[in-house]
Amino acid sequence: MPSLSEEVAAKRKAPSQTQDPPRNAELDAKIDAFIKENRELYEKINGYSKEYLVRQKMLSLMEARSYRYARNQEVLEWVEQNPDVKARVAERVKHVPEERRQSAFINVAKREAQQHGMRGPRP
Repeated sequence: MPSLSEEVAAKRKAPSQTQDPPRNAELDAKIDAFIKENRELYEKINGYSKEYLVRQKMLSLMEARSYRYARNQEVLEWVEQNPDVKARVAERVKHVPEERRQSAFINVAKREAQQHGMRGPRP
């Protein structure tokens, strides 16, 4: 008889029935209502090929990452121009593990930038 840890490991290795992430019932209800109100738009989009829809989603993710990278660079440049801020941020992240320190530095720097009146992130 396999142990509990072996059963869990086997379950993780077994292919799941679907690749879809868990669904949110509230969000599904809002989407269904929007589809009912915009039937023609739904039919138009439903007619697109899977390849096209995947490429559109990838484009959206690519643009979001590009924006995030540019924003992070902007914040890092601002921190470099303000040594006192750089020292405060470095002090706050000095105990963060090395592999997470860069992202922690950026997150703390963003908060500092907002507190000093630098524009906030795009909604």
